Amino acid sequence: PSAASTLPPSSAAVPAPLAAASAVVAAVGASAAGGAVAPAAQAVAPAASTVVETVFAAPPPLVGASAVTPAAMLSIRVSETSWIEVRDGRGTVLLSRSVQPGESVGLDGAPPLRLTVGNAAGTQLAFRGQPVDLLPSTRDNVARLELN
Repeated sequence: PSAASTLPPSSAAVPAPLAAASAVVAAVGASAAGGAVAPAAQAVAPAASTVVETVFAAPPPLVGASAVTPAAMLSIRVSETSWIEVRDGRGTVLLSRSVQPGESVGLDGAPPLRLTVGNAAGTQLAFRGQPVDLLPSTRDNVARLELN
């Protein structure tokens, strides 16, 4: 059976995201089979706004060498696994995951940025190119802070 034969007879009864996904499946199936793809099958619903995470994996800086930080509003670097959540001023979650040792993450968002850092001792932050001291915002190795 072809991909087109598995689609429901009317996409009106199917929620928009499913109808768009079905159209993509039909387009891929028809294209792979050498058939023409109808213009309606090529249309895909526009995606909702997305958060782009920039991850930079780099070795630790050499002693005496200046550290190069990504050109992001907030730069995060961890020397130990650390769970980090960052929300921007609109409440959008920019990051919510464990960051691994040696990994660097650059984030941009609408200020103020609200952070929760699950391993403050193993995490270094730079906000607008300036180092951020987590110690005043840390309790039981968890830092909670707002950067403006």
